[in-house]
Amino acid sequence: MKPDDFEKQLEHQPLREIPAEWRDEILGAARAGHRLQLSTFGFQRSSWWRELLWPCPQAWAGLAAVWMLILAMNAASREPMAAAGSRTSPHLRELIAALQEQRRLFSELIETSAPDKPPGNAPQPRSDIPPVTIAV
Repeated sequence: MKPDDFEKQLEHQPLREIPAEWRDEILGAARAGHRLQLSTFGFQRSSWWRELLWPCPQAWAGLAAVWMLILAMNAASREPMAAAGSRTSPHLRELIAALQEQRRLFSELIETSAPDKPPGNAPQPRSDIPPVTIAV
């Protein structure tokens, strides 16, 4: 059946009256829905966080999940403070001693490699340069 034939068939059918009880039932449901909508209006205004998350709630949920995973992994990788402090104290002392030795060796290296006077072709201060006159 073509759409034109269907429309022609609908044109020839008489319109039936809607039963009165249907009308009352439909209007009653619409009024009840309107009352529910008015009562939830205050709740919708108080949900400011929904407006903040509205553009893409899936992205915000994913970001929150990633942060929770990071925090959980961070908490799981920590050692108790008592065990960590007793185990790292000797290591820390060794590290400080090694750094001090490295600094001492570095200062000796700098002292031996630094010449006492600058090389002969080093730039002189401007006040020592004699003025030069050029004629054009």
